[in-house]
Amino acid sequence: MNALLRLLVRTLAVCTLFMVGSADAARREVPLRAPQQLLEMSTDVVLARVLPDVEIETSTDGGWSRRDFTFSLLVEDVEKGGAKRGDRIEATAWHRAWVGLGDPPPSSAGHRPLPLAGEVARFHLRRTDDGVLEVVLPNGVELATSADPLDPVRYGEPPRVEPDEGDAPEDAAAKTPADPFGWEIILILLALPVLVGSLKQPGKARWTLLGVSLVMFVAAALIAIS
Repeated sequence: MNALLRLLVRTLAVCTLFMVGSADAARREVPLRAPQQLLEMSTDVVLARVLPDVEIETSTDGGWSRRDFTFSLLVEDVEKGGAKRGDRIEATAWHRAWVGLGDPPPSSAGHRPLPLAGEVARFHLRRTDDGVLEVVLPNGVELATSADPLDPVRYGEPPRVEPDEGDAPEDAAAKTPADPFGWEIILILLALPVLVGSLKQPGKARWTLLGVSLVMFVAAALIAIS
């Protein structure tokens, strides 16, 4: 009886670990697909230009910030499916980023990379039961080799505004507070103790210090009116 109980406990433990491991694996990032896999999973494969009217819907799910994209595409070549050159079709994709506390849970971040308006890319698409064309997860968009797949703008971030180098010196000057102690103030502050000290000196030393202080006062006045 004890042996049977131990066997039953071990079997339940193995089944529990398998179920937990399977659930965890299901939540992990979807691995990149090979070209042949993308082709087999697609109902439509087109070379198309992304038109300017890209729709982006933002939502939150727990600690995730999600963006759903709808791309309007002008078909330039057809490799699979019923589209024709010159057709305008729509394709959907999504991407999300973890904005919650701590590390993100094992889960997919969505499609990567995504195209930008004006680019020509190869789209591996899968038609749903509702007739919607979805980009195959996760790498169903093949960009040109010259494109930067890590550009945050691709995932809905606003373009970064670079500072104008020509305006940099003026901006720096505008941000620098004016010095309240100009040279005229400094000269006056230096001349006052010289003047006071000269009154305590006898004879020639007095006149020398008075002359020095007078020169400093005159210099301060000239600076102030210049």
